[in-house]
Amino acid sequence: MKRLLLIGLLLPTVALAQVKDPVLEGSPDNPTTLNEGPVSHSSVRGDFRVVFPPGCAKLVTKVPQEEASTEDDYPAVAVTLTFCDRYQEKGEGCSVSSFFNVLGKDGGAPGSEQVIERVVRFLKTMNATINHETPISKELPDGSIIEGIDLLASDASGVGQAWVRGLLYQGDIYVMAAWKNTGKLWDDPDFQNFFNSFQPGASD
Repeated sequence: MKRLLLIGLLLPTVALAQVKDPVLEGSPDNPTTLNEGPVSHSSVRGDFRVVFPPGCAKLVTKVPQEEASTEDDYPAVAVTLTFCDRYQEKGEGCSVSSFFNVLGKDGGAPGSEQVIERVVRFLKTMNATINHETPISKELPDGSIIEGIDLLASDASGVGQAWVRGLLYQGDIYVMAAWKNTGKLWDDPDFQNFFNSFQPGASD
Protein backbone atom coordinates (compact mmCIF):
# COMPACT_ATOMS: atom_id res chain seq x y z
CA MET A 1 0.00 0.00 0.00
CA LYS A 2 1.28 3.43 -0.89
CA ARG A 3 2.28 5.66 2.00
CA LEU A 4 1.72 9.39 1.94
CA LEU A 5 4.89 11.46 2.08
CA LEU A 6 3.51 14.72 3.41
CA ILE A 7 6.35 15.99 5.60
CA GLY A 8 7.72 19.23 4.20
CA LEU A 9 4.81 19.91 1.83
CA LEU A 10 3.70 23.51 2.14
CA LEU A 11 0.03 24.30 1.65
CA PRO A 12 -1.19 27.63 0.24
CA THR A 13 -2.65 30.16 2.66
CA VAL A 14 -6.33 30.86 2.12
CA ALA A 15 -8.05 34.20 2.59
CA LEU A 16 -8.33 35.77 6.02
CA ALA A 17 -11.89 36.07 7.27
CA GLN A 18 -14.14 34.87 10.07
CA VAL A 19 -14.29 31.09 10.13
CA LYS A 20 -17.60 30.13 8.57
CA ASP A 21 -19.49 26.91 8.25
CA PRO A 22 -18.64 25.21 4.95
CA VAL A 23 -20.93 25.48 1.93
CA LEU A 24 -23.45 23.30 3.75
CA GLU A 25 -24.30 26.05 6.28
CA GLY A 26 -27.91 27.16 6.58
CA SER A 27 -29.25 23.92 5.17
CA PRO A 28 -32.99 23.90 5.97
CA ASP A 29 -33.13 20.10 6.13
CA ASN A 30 -30.61 19.76 8.97
CA PRO A 31 -32.76 18.51 11.88
CA THR A 32 -29.93 18.35 14.42
CA THR A 33 -31.39 18.07 17.91
CA LEU A 34 -29.98 18.22 21.42
CA ASN A 35 -28.20 15.14 22.65
CA GLU A 36 -26.37 14.66 25.93
CA GLY A 37 -23.93 12.02 24.76
CA PRO A 38 -21.69 11.23 21.78
CA VAL A 39 -23.34 9.81 18.67
CA SER A 40 -21.90 6.66 17.12
CA HIS A 41 -22.50 6.68 13.37
CA SER A 42 -21.91 4.01 10.75
CA SER A 43 -22.29 5.17 7.16
CA VAL A 44 -22.85 2.43 4.62
CA ARG A 45 -23.02 4.92 1.76
CA GLY A 46 -19.89 6.77 2.89
CA ASP A 47 -18.10 3.61 4.03
CA PHE A 48 -16.89 4.83 7.43
CA ARG A 49 -17.57 4.68 11.16
CA VAL A 50 -17.12 7.63 13.51
CA VAL A 51 -18.35 9.04 16.82
CA PHE A 52 -19.90 12.49 16.44
CA PRO A 53 -19.84 14.87 19.45
CA PRO A 54 -22.81 15.47 21.77
CA GLY A 55 -25.36 17.73 20.11
CA CYS A 56 -25.39 15.72 16.89
CA ALA A 57 -28.29 13.39 17.58
CA LYS A 58 -29.48 13.62 13.98
CA LEU A 59 -27.11 13.75 11.05
CA VAL A 60 -27.62 14.83 7.47
CA THR A 61 -26.07 12.86 4.61
CA LYS A 62 -25.99 14.39 1.14
CA VAL A 63 -24.68 13.16 -2.16
CA PRO A 64 -23.47 16.26 -4.06
CA GLN A 65 -23.11 16.26 -7.82
CA GLU A 66 -20.41 13.85 -8.88
CA GLU A 67 -17.05 15.21 -9.90
CA ALA A 68 -16.32 14.82 -13.58
CA SER A 69 -14.01 12.00 -14.56
CA THR A 70 -10.60 12.91 -15.95
CA GLU A 71 -10.94 10.44 -18.81
CA ASP A 72 -14.03 9.19 -20.61
CA ASP A 73 -13.27 5.58 -19.80
CA TYR A 74 -12.85 6.18 -16.05
CA PRO A 75 -15.78 6.36 -13.62
CA ALA A 76 -16.73 9.68 -12.05
CA VAL A 77 -15.79 10.35 -8.44
CA ALA A 78 -18.60 9.50 -6.04
CA VAL A 79 -18.91 11.79 -3.02
CA THR A 80 -20.94 11.68 0.17
CA LEU A 81 -21.13 14.34 2.87
CA THR A 82 -22.36 13.68 6.42
CA PHE A 83 -22.56 16.67 8.77
CA CYS A 84 -24.18 18.28 11.78
CA ASP A 85 -24.56 21.79 13.15
CA ARG A 86 -23.94 21.13 16.83
CA TYR A 87 -26.86 22.04 19.10
CA GLN A 88 -28.43 23.72 16.04
CA GLU A 89 -25.74 26.42 16.13
CA LYS A 90 -24.39 27.29 12.68
CA GLY A 91 -21.04 28.41 14.07
CA GLU A 92 -20.13 24.99 15.45
CA GLY A 93 -20.23 21.54 13.93
CA CYS A 94 -18.38 18.81 12.08
CA SER A 95 -18.53 16.69 8.95
CA VAL A 96 -17.08 13.73 7.07
CA SER A 97 -16.78 13.65 3.28
CA SER A 98 -15.98 10.48 1.32
CA PHE A 99 -14.38 10.45 -2.13
CA PHE A 100 -14.28 7.22 -4.14
CA ASN A 101 -12.73 6.32 -7.50
CA VAL A 102 -10.29 9.23 -7.24
CA LEU A 103 -7.55 9.16 -9.87
CA GLY A 104 -4.00 10.41 -9.72
CA LYS A 105 -2.62 12.61 -12.49
CA ASP A 106 -1.34 9.57 -14.33
CA GLY A 107 -4.75 7.91 -14.16
CA GLY A 108 -3.57 5.55 -11.43
CA ALA A 109 -4.17 5.45 -7.69
CA PRO A 110 -4.48 8.79 -5.84
CA GLY A 111 -1.70 10.10 -3.60
CA SER A 112 -0.88 12.99 -1.31
CA GLU A 113 -1.55 15.60 -4.00
CA GLN A 114 -5.18 14.53 -4.37
CA VAL A 115 -5.66 14.47 -0.59
CA ILE A 116 -4.21 17.96 -0.17
CA GLU A 117 -6.27 19.30 -3.06
CA ARG A 118 -9.52 18.32 -1.35
CA VAL A 119 -8.43 19.50 2.10
CA VAL A 120 -7.48 22.94 0.79
CA ARG A 121 -10.70 23.15 -1.22
CA PHE A 122 -12.68 22.51 1.94
CA LEU A 123 -10.73 25.12 3.91
CA LYS A 124 -11.38 27.72 1.24
CA THR A 125 -15.13 27.36 1.77
CA MET A 126 -14.52 28.21 5.44
CA ASN A 127 -12.37 31.30 4.70
CA ALA A 128 -9.75 30.24 7.23
CA THR A 129 -5.98 30.67 7.39
CA ILE A 130 -3.77 27.65 8.00
CA ASN A 131 -1.84 27.87 11.28
CA HIS A 132 -0.30 24.43 11.53
CA GLU A 133 0.00 21.21 9.55
CA THR A 134 0.99 17.75 10.75
CA PRO A 135 1.31 14.45 8.86
CA ILE A 136 -0.50 11.61 10.59
CA SER A 137 -0.45 7.83 10.46
CA LYS A 138 -2.68 5.38 12.31
CA GLU A 139 -2.79 1.62 12.50
CA LEU A 140 -6.32 0.25 12.29
CA PRO A 141 -7.59 -2.79 14.24
CA ASP A 142 -7.06 -5.04 11.21
CA GLY A 143 -3.42 -4.00 11.00
CA SER A 144 -3.79 -1.79 7.93
CA ILE A 145 -2.50 1.78 7.93
CA ILE A 146 -4.43 4.97 7.17
CA GLU A 147 -2.38 8.11 6.60
CA GLY A 148 -2.93 11.75 5.83
CA ILE A 149 -2.55 15.28 7.13
CA ASP A 150 -4.04 17.48 9.86
CA LEU A 151 -4.56 21.21 9.31
CA LEU A 152 -5.42 23.67 12.07
CA ALA A 153 -6.77 27.00 10.84
CA SER A 154 -8.30 30.17 12.29
CA ASP A 155 -10.00 33.41 11.33
CA ALA A 156 -8.33 36.83 11.19
CA SER A 157 -8.95 37.47 14.89
CA GLY A 158 -7.46 34.12 15.88
CA VAL A 159 -10.60 33.23 17.86
CA GLY A 160 -12.66 31.16 15.44
CA GLN A 161 -10.98 27.83 14.72
CA ALA A 162 -11.22 25.05 12.16
CA TRP A 163 -9.68 21.59 12.07
CA VAL A 164 -9.50 19.64 8.80
CA ARG A 165 -8.04 16.17 8.37
CA GLY A 166 -7.44 14.52 4.99
CA LEU A 167 -6.98 10.75 4.87
CA LEU A 168 -6.08 8.21 2.21
CA TYR A 169 -7.04 4.56 2.62
CA GLN A 170 -6.86 1.91 -0.09
CA GLY A 171 -7.44 4.45 -2.85
CA ASP A 172 -10.32 6.27 -1.13
CA ILE A 173 -10.07 9.80 0.31
CA TYR A 174 -11.85 11.03 3.42
CA VAL A 175 -11.99 14.63 4.61
CA MET A 176 -13.01 15.26 8.21
CA ALA A 177 -13.71 18.79 9.40
CA ALA A 178 -14.79 20.63 12.54
CA TRP A 179 -15.39 24.33 13.13
CA LYS A 180 -16.08 26.47 16.20
CA ASN A 181 -16.45 30.24 15.97
CA THR A 182 -15.99 30.68 19.73
CA GLY A 183 -12.59 28.99 19.64
CA LYS A 184 -11.07 26.33 21.89
CA LEU A 185 -11.80 23.74 19.23
CA TRP A 186 -8.42 22.03 19.08
CA ASP A 187 -8.42 21.25 22.82
CA ASP A 188 -12.08 20.18 22.96
CA PRO A 189 -12.15 16.48 24.00
CA ASP A 190 -15.42 15.88 22.15
CA PHE A 191 -13.90 16.94 18.85
CA GLN A 192 -10.65 15.13 19.60
CA ASN A 193 -12.69 11.96 20.07
CA PHE A 194 -14.52 12.65 16.80
CA PHE A 195 -11.25 12.70 14.84
CA ASN A 196 -9.63 9.82 16.73
CA SER A 197 -12.68 7.54 16.41
CA PHE A 198 -12.76 7.49 12.61
CA GLN A 199 -12.44 4.13 10.87
CA PRO A 200 -13.00 3.38 7.18
CA GLY A 201 -15.49 0.61 6.50
CA ALA A 202 -19.06 0.72 7.79
CA SER A 203 -20.77 -2.02 9.76
CA ASP A 204 -24.39 -3.05 9.24
